[in-house]
Amino acid sequence: MIRLVLVEMRRALDTRGPRWAFAVAAVSGVVLSFLIGWETKTFVAFVAGLSVALPLLMGLLAVMAFTAEWTTRAALTTFSITPRRQRILGARYVAVLILGVCTLVVIHLLAAVVFAVTRPTSAASVFDIAVLRQFWEMLATTIAATLTATAVAGLVLRTAPALVIAVLGPLFLTIGLAFTPALLNWLNPYAFASWLAAPGLDWTIASETRVGVGPAMTSFAVWTALPLALGWFRQLRAEPR
Repeated sequence: MIRLVLVEMRRALDTRGPRWAFAVAAVSGVVLSFLIGWETKTFVAFVAGLSVALPLLMGLLAVMAFTAEWTTRAALTTFSITPRRQRILGARYVAVLILGVCTLVVIHLLAAVVFAVTRPTSAASVFDIAVLRQFWEMLATTIAATLTATAVAGLVLRTAPALVIAVLGPLFLTIGLAFTPALLNWLNPYAFASWLAAPGLDWTIASETRVGVGPAMTSFAVWTALPLALGWFRQLRAEPR
């Protein structure tokens, strides 16, 4: 299984689309931090601007990496060499998740270098304990966004529609439900990511910064678990084109 995961990670970066997605996600994360945090004096505030775009960047990367093989005849070769699709699919989900986490680490390291070079007098803030807390919150967002994007990608199996559904769909839905807070609280696509970043035991929390267990589990079930299950069974039966 470990060998399959390593093979899937290498395969995910063999094609041009995912390779560009990885580069764009890493560079965009640093550029956003630099532009939004231009006047900040601490590394925590400098990287905080990245949090807004993190679900979009990770969703883009996950969809491109997961669907790359389905858009070519390479999938036919893969499933012929390893007939047990369950093992390949399991390794693929794990590989894309690891790729997302590695992308976040690369963004943080690049951002730290840029911050230290542009603000040498504040470089010590890179090693502040608050940076670890912030990194965990971003890691939780990365994991949740990657899981949701791969779940949708596994169900759709085509890059363009998967990008629209997994990356732009949640954003437009959140904007559309902004005038109905009750529905937004339970159908928010980002609720699980918010809860994972700051978990709590309350079923519902009436706060703009905290999410209860109920809305978080609803978000996970609708946006991740359901498409993941449906996509898993579809991939077991789908024929590569």
